[in-house]
This record gives sequence, structure tokens and C-alpha cells, in this order.
Amino acid sequence: MNKSYILILSISLLITSSSIHAQSFGLFLGLSTPSEQINNVYNSDFLTAPDFIGRLKRDAASVGYQGGARIRFGLSDDIVFSGGVSITRFPVSKIRVSVPNLSQQDSLVAELSTVQNIIPIAAGLNYYLLRKTVSIYGTGEITYNYISNTIDATFKGTPFPIAQSSIYNRVGVGLGVGIDLNLKLLTLNLESKYNLLNFIGKESGNEPTKSFISVSLGVYLGVL
Repeated sequence: MNKSYILILSISLLITSSSIHAQSFGLFLGLSTPSEQINNVYNSDFLTAPDFIGRLKRDAASVGYQGGARIRFGLSDDIVFSGGVSITRFPVSKIRVSVPNLSQQDSLVAELSTVQNIIPIAAGLNYYLLRKTVSIYGTGEITYNYISNTIDATFKGTPFPIAQSSIYNRVGVGLGVGIDLNLKLLTLNLESKYNLLNFIGKESGNEPTKSFISVSLGVYLGVL
């Protein structure tokens, strides 16, 4: 599965259904709580370079923020297609690189500052348990994720080569719940979702699972 497949699927569903079902377009903003592995930029607890092996000690990643756009249209009375694109950004966190010495404590040789940017392209379905002025639904989606890590290094001694940027793609899934408030001309939305970023496409068995929980507020034009 790749980006083209997801885009073609989304566009096909949109074209097929747009003439007979109500549509709604919206924007959303929110906060994202990361798992402890979200800033594991090298997918390892060790950093290796020619003639060098260092131990990585990561600070916990801070709460991030997200924003995006989404289109929704009805497939039936209870099922709604939802697709869109967003960006989630986790601000600077620190990674310390140390090496063993003769004392009981390791020697700090570098400090890395990292920022994570995640761009999911999503396509999924909302299943409505209640359809009234206040509507409640469960949601599931497939995402194609662009994952970017920016790394700045400060060396405490002799510099050594490290990769200072990393961009890769993974297929993920999202599961959550949401509430719609129908205000006739527009709809207010509150949604909470668990986002698994690398469900498919891990480069090795050592790549840890990376995920975050998002809570977002959205405004949609049009009523389904």
C-alpha cells in the first residue's frame, strides 16, 4: 500500500458518492500526547559511527499540536466517509549521547535537540451510534504517514558523524470516538483518537511502535 493507492481510493469514493449524499468540509486543531518512542529518531538506544558507539538517553517528548482539513460525506444513514490531511508537530526534546569511562558514570559527548513532524494522509469511516442534534460516532481510518525528524547536535568534545535529519514513510491506523453538534449551517466536532504510525512498513524488527493520542476541535461547513 502506498500514497497513490490511498489517494485514488479517497478520490474514487468522493466522486462516486458526491452526487447523492450530503458533504461537509472542515478544519480542526488539537493537542497530541506522544508515546515514549515518538522521539526515538534512530530506532535504537545506541548511536553508532565509525570507531564510535554511544548510548542514547532520551527525555520524554513534550505534548504536541496538530491542525488539518477534512472532508466528510454520507454513505448511508449511519456510515460517513472521512478523509483529509493534517500535520502533527512535537516540539524540541533532548537526547544525550554518552560513552562508558573508568568511573561509575558515563561521559557525555553530545547533546541532540530533536523535533518531530508527522503528516498523515487519512481515509476512513465514521459509524454513528446516535444521529440527532448531538451525534456520537466511532471512527477508524488508514493513514499514510510522512515522518520527519530534525536533529541539531552540540558536541562536548571531538565531533563525530551523525545523521542530522531523517524522513521516512509508514502506513498506520487510527481508532477513536467523536461528537458532532449540529448547528444547522455548520457542525462543531470534538474527536479523540489513538494514532498508530508504523503499523505497516517497519524497516526492521527493532523499530519500536510509535503512536500518539490526539484530541481535536473542528468546525465543518454543511450538515450530513
